[in-house]
Amino acid sequence: MQNLKLYKSQNLIRIITSWLAIFIFDFCFLIFPCLAKDINFTLSTERNKVSLGSPFELYLSFEGTQDIPSMELPRMEGFQSRYLGPSTRMSVVNGQVSSSVTHSYNLAPLRVGAYKIGPFKFDYKGNSYISNSLNVEVIEAQVQADNQDASDNAASVDIHSRVFLIIQAAKNRVYLNEVIPLSIKLYVNKLTVRDIQYPVLNHEGFSLGAFEKPKQYEEVLGGIDYQVVEFNASIFGLKPGEFRLGPANLECNLLAKKQVRRRSASGFDDLFGSDILEDFFGQYQTYPLNLKSADIPLTVLALPEEGKTTDFNGSVGDFKMEASISPSEVKAGDPVTLRVGVRGRGNFNTVTIPKIEAGNNFKVYEPQVKQEARQKDFEQVIIPWDESVREIPALRFSFFNPDTEKYQTILKGPFPLKVLAPDKSEELKVIDSQSPRLLVPDEKEEKLGRDIVYIKPMAGKLSEQGEYLYKNKVFLWLQVFPFLSFLVIYILKLRSQRLKTDLRYARKLSAPKKARTGLNKARNYLSQGRNKEFYDTLFSSLREYLGDRFHLPSQSITIDIIDGVLKPKGASIETLNKLKDIFNDCDTARYSSLESSADDMNLALRKLEEVIDYFQKAKI
Repeated sequence: MQNLKLYKSQNLIRIITSWLAIFIFDFCFLIFPCLAKDINFTLSTERNKVSLGSPFELYLSFEGTQDIPSMELPRMEGFQSRYLGPSTRMSVVNGQVSSSVTHSYNLAPLRVGAYKIGPFKFDYKGNSYISNSLNVEVIEAQVQADNQDASDNAASVDIHSRVFLIIQAAKNRVYLNEVIPLSIKLYVNKLTVRDIQYPVLNHEGFSLGAFEKPKQYEEVLGGIDYQVVEFNASIFGLKPGEFRLGPANLECNLLAKKQVRRRSASGFDDLFGSDILEDFFGQYQTYPLNLKSADIPLTVLALPEEGKTTDFNGSVGDFKMEASISPSEVKAGDPVTLRVGVRGRGNFNTVTIPKIEAGNNFKVYEPQVKQEARQKDFEQVIIPWDESVREIPALRFSFFNPDTEKYQTILKGPFPLKVLAPDKSEELKVIDSQSPRLLVPDEKEEKLGRDIVYIKPMAGKLSEQGEYLYKNKVFLWLQVFPFLSFLVIYILKLRSQRLKTDLRYARKLSAPKKARTGLNKARNYLSQGRNKEFYDTLFSSLREYLGDRFHLPSQSITIDIIDGVLKPKGASIETLNKLKDIFNDCDTARYSSLESSADDMNLALRKLEEVIDYFQKAKI
């Protein structure tokens, strides 16, 4: 018995000793090195020589930790930056644990030259981290695989000399309320720009009209050929003074080809491999550009007092006026329609119908107004009171003409009108809250009779209406309805809570509905023959469906998802081949100048429908 107790004690000591040894090993070789190791902040890039307008990636790595968040890069001369995302790494080599986090940024070169990036300083939780610096050279020529030197005259090239925005006004001195044409032009030289938005103009002190459909053409400026996109609108000053019109801001995306260094392993690869496809279709990347124009001076002059007429009401422009009445013969109390049309060039917002000096012989109503681009029409109802009216007074329309810098007056009328007395059979009386002269036919007084509803003195014969309600089978069955309603509501509530808390379930459930919406939109673009919009919609629908179906970030989904995610999950080879075809078709259509036929587009759409139908049925 004592030997058994001694054996158990020795066994317990051995177990405790083993666990203690494991703890000491973990602390000394795994935990302590991580705690004791300093954090190293370094900058690196995929290449140190880039071509103008070709984005490249900058990496900010923190060795010794994975808890450092991304930092906002300071303003860097010659570059625009955009954050891409983080990546982490951990390894154990000879008992030494190393961990790191790398934040990737996309940099777009804006001008040619040699630049120094960094050092950067980042403060986090009371600690300061300082990085190294990098030298990056931006050249105008395309960077080849052997990084050959560009020409010496490239040092003065700036991307803003290849894509820029300007404002042009028809005049730099205008009168108050004078409408002038305004154009904002986007100039592009040897660059590919897409997703161009309408410009936003700072127009304090002015009223800006809506932009028309943009025009596209070529223009030579300073001996250089530019592709021009012109946005036209109209503008007029709201108050006199000296103003600065602008600047104008325009957002677009720069489409740049990635620089890929690749050596083929064999002559067969050179002839049939992916290098030829790479050169033909290219690897492209979009980068957002926010272009800003310079502002322009504009002086708004007050209207002169000399020559101003008493009936002038603020109309500015060069106008013509036509006026007429109908009918020209009416009975007293019948309406007459006055039609006035103003045509010409100017600010129609300031044009109003001339006032009629009618006195007490007319009832004048508010006009109906219809305004178009270069004309404004009025219709006004006038009612003559009696047969003494012989005409409608003349109309005077005065306006200021900025071309002649003088006031002008157009006179139309008077308009002859024959007013007859009403028929004797129509006895008229006057009813009007504002004037005692509105003529209305006399109405005969209507005598109303009286209807008598008799009170029933006897109840009559009474009979039994039916059995008691609680004995009715229909009534009893209806009592189940509240319970079923409560059960349905409870199930719906559980489903709603799961949709809010289980993001994977919610995305998987909404994936087919979103996909159907995208397919219908793509089908509409197909029927309209809009190839680019069709493939953009098809590609975005595919990425969004796969992201929701398998709980992945939609924007990061590429053709690599086939071998990296879907193939290990057991998806069929036929479906994977269809997915590859769709990705390749979309890349070809979106980034090359080849036009796809309607049959190819129909085939791509049908393949995507089959892929979605397969994943909805497959249990993967």
